[in-house]
Amino acid sequence: MAAPFDTTTPVTNALANNKMGPIGAFLFRTFYKDKGMPGNQFLPTPIDIWYDKPFFGRVDQNGVAIYPSETNFKQLPGEAPATFWALDFVSDAFSDFQAHMGQAVELGLICGEGDSNITKLEPMRAWADIHDNYNSYSEGIYNILVTDWFQKQQRNSKIKNFSDFLHEFMEFVDWGAPSFPITKSGFILSRFFTPLSSGLIVEISDDDHSEDVVKQEAWIRDPNFTFYIKAARNFGFVIDKNAPWRLCADINNPIMKGYMKPYGLESSDDLFEKYYYKCHFYDIETLKIYLVEMYNAYVLAYPHAKVFRTKLKGAGGIKTVSKKISRRTTSLIDVNREYGPEFWLKTYYYIRLREMGVPRDPVEFNKSLKRILQRHKMLDFESALSYINDMIRRISLQRSK
Repeated sequence: MAAPFDTTTPVTNALANNKMGPIGAFLFRTFYKDKGMPGNQFLPTPIDIWYDKPFFGRVDQNGVAIYPSETNFKQLPGEAPATFWALDFVSDAFSDFQAHMGQAVELGLICGEGDSNITKLEPMRAWADIHDNYNSYSEGIYNILVTDWFQKQQRNSKIKNFSDFLHEFMEFVDWGAPSFPITKSGFILSRFFTPLSSGLIVEISDDDHSEDVVKQEAWIRDPNFTFYIKAARNFGFVIDKNAPWRLCADINNPIMKGYMKPYGLESSDDLFEKYYYKCHFYDIETLKIYLVEMYNAYVLAYPHAKVFRTKLKGAGGIKTVSKKISRRTTSLIDVNREYGPEFWLKTYYYIRLREMGVPRDPVEFNKSLKRILQRHKMLDFESALSYINDMIRRISLQRSK
C-alpha cells in the first residue's frame, strides 16, 4: 500500500499525473489550475477545455451537438511522415503561424532548436474522425453486451429474434446509458469524445495531457513560450491551458475571421451552418444501423438460442426441458417495415433521457412523448427530433445550475 500523501507540505510545482492517488492528484491539479499558467494583462488568456470550456468544438452557438463535414478539410503543412488535417481556414492560419515561427528563429528573435522546445511548429495530432471514434466506441458497447450483459439472468435464452434483442438492449440502456452513452449526440457530449474531432485544433506535440510537470517544465518555462503564446493570438489561435502544445482556432478572433472569410464564412453562425452537421438529425438512423449490425453480429456468433420450459411429469412432477431455436439475421429494410417513426422517436427520447441520468418518471415521460408525437404528426420527423433535442438541452441546463 502506498504511503499516505503528505498534505502538510505546500504545493509549489505542477506534478500531477494519472498514476497519482486521489488526494495528491487533487492538490496538484488544483495548483496547476490556479497557478500553473502565468497570468497577467499582457499575455493572452488561454482556453481551459478541462474546466471552463468543456464543450469547445462539440456544440454550436445554441448548444447543439455537432460534427464537421469532411468536405472542408485541408492538409496541414509538416515534415512528419503522417498526414494531418484541419478545417481549411485553420490549416491556412497554422501554415502562416508555422512560417512566422520559423522566420523568428532565423532572425534570432527567439531561441533556436536545442535551446527551446518551441521553435519549428510541426503538427503531431489534429482532426480525428468522429465516425471512426464512434465505431470503435460502439464495438466496445457491443462487447459489454455480449460478453457480460447477455450472460447474466439467462438473457441469452430470451433472445430469439431482433425484437427480443431490442428489449434486452433497452434493459441495458436503463442500467448503463448514464455511464456509457448510446447515441452519437450522447457520445459527443461525453468524456469519451476528443475535441480533436472538431477540426478546430492542431497539437504540435504528442506529450501526455495528464503529465502536468511536462506542461510546466517543457512548455510554460520554455524561453520561447511568451513569444509563442502571443504569436498564436496574432494568427487567430488560443492555446489550451491544460495542453500548451494544443492550438485552438478562436473563431471570434478578428484575425481568424479573416482566414474564414475567403471560404464564405462571415461569422460563427456561418461556420456552424455551412461546415457542421447537427448530430440529432442523424442519431436515429445511426442507431438503427448499429442495432441491426450488433444483432446480426450476435446471431453469427451465437446462431442458436436454448429455450427452457417446464412440463408436468407423472403424478404431479415437474420436468424442465430445453429446445434449440435458430436465430435469424435481419436487415434495415425489415426493421423499418416493423418499427415505424413513432416507435423510434419514443425510443430515442428515452435513450437520451437515460444518457443524462434523468430518473424514470412514466407520467412525465408520456406527457412529453405526446407533445413529440404531435410535432411529428402536425409538422414532420425533423421537427420532432429538434423538439426532443431542445427538451434535452433545457433539462441539461436546469441540471447544471
